[in-house]
Amino acid sequence: MNINEIALFKHSSFNIGDSVYYTLRKNIVALNLKPGEALSIKDISDQWNVSRSPVRDALIKLEKEGLVDIIPQKGTIVSKIDLKRVAEERFLRESLEEHAVREFIKTYKESDIAILRHYIEMQLQSLKDNDYTSFLAFDDSFHSVFFKSIDKNMCWEIIESMSGHYKRIRLMSLWDEKILSNVVLQHQEVLENICNNNLEGAVEILRKHLTKISTEEMELLEKYPDYFKEQDHHNLTAKSFYGTI
Repeated sequence: MNINEIALFKHSSFNIGDSVYYTLRKNIVALNLKPGEALSIKDISDQWNVSRSPVRDALIKLEKEGLVDIIPQKGTIVSKIDLKRVAEERFLRESLEEHAVREFIKTYKESDIAILRHYIEMQLQSLKDNDYTSFLAFDDSFHSVFFKSIDKNMCWEIIESMSGHYKRIRLMSLWDEKILSNVVLQHQEVLENICNNNLEGAVEILRKHLTKISTEEMELLEKYPDYFKEQDHHNLTAKSFYGTI
């Protein structure tokens, strides 16, 4: 964790409690804090020169989001990725975003298209720089345009606040350069279909884009078993199979 991040928050409109929460959350989602890694209230408060109370409050809030596990008499760890929760978070996003795109294609402005193109260009630059975190941030920015353009900001905020497990596995999947290139290609295809007023084409590509990670879950689970919560392998295999249909 970068102590400069908390320093920036201290000079912003955030209070200390929010600063600690957002900084911890950012580092968990970005995998700077690894799944299963121990978190010490004392160490965090000492490192950031804050009292233990806001650190404790931040961890309680993160536990409610499923991003940390507070174990009585043992301490706090970064939660391991739960593939059942990943599936639910993906379902939430897919359901809301499909409706958003259907509304967006009826009302979008040329300025919206320009913004979408800009985020694709920024993703291409991140790809050249091997900057996975920025790539994922621009990926989210691309998708957020559909919600903001139709004045459904709260829906996007719900997705953002409830996608910690999904975001982590998305970031892990981006460690494969071929997958990175496919993400950009799918964004370009979504945009092309929108510009051609092909709603069903845009929605179909969007579905593939959002559900593609289900085909990669088993490979990631085998590659990084320590990052994942123990799964019911029978149900997991079935979900991964149906997720590809």
